Amino acid sequence: MAALVRAAGRALLGRAAPLLRAERSISGGGGARWGPVRPGLPVPLSSPLAGLTRAFRIKEPPKPKQVDRWTEKRALFGVYDNVGILGGFQIHPKNLIVGPKWLRGWRGNELQRCIRKKQVVGDRMFVEDYHKLNKRIRYLYRRFNRTGKHR
Repeated sequence: MAALVRAAGRALLGRAAPLLRAERSISGGGGARWGPVRPGLPVPLSSPLAGLTRAFRIKEPPKPKQVDRWTEKRALFGVYDNVGILGGFQIHPKNLIVGPKWLRGWRGNELQRCIRKKQVVGDRMFVEDYHKLNKRIRYLYRRFNRTGKHR
């Protein structure tokens, strides 16, 4: 049965071959894009609507990446999630993250912040940290006085 259908298909295509070539040459650029048109059908042979299978490349799946599961960001993900459950949702985790006492409720640029830190906790700082803070203040002082809209 299959052989009979194949033979009939070959006979039909064999008779239609001159017509296919004629249709391609007459149609110009429009029909040549999809290939020859079958007589009696509005769909070109190479169209996806013709029902013919096309050869297409199957892509390989990507290789699995080596991921470090214990980076700081991943390790600390969800640390404060239990605060709402254990605390009856009375406090938000962002309220637990507070800065130093001398910065709460205060606003200013980096130079002002460094000067404030020196005034408040400068006497209790290590010598090396105090020296670095003074260097930062000197640098920022020069920078703020030489450049910017605050001159």
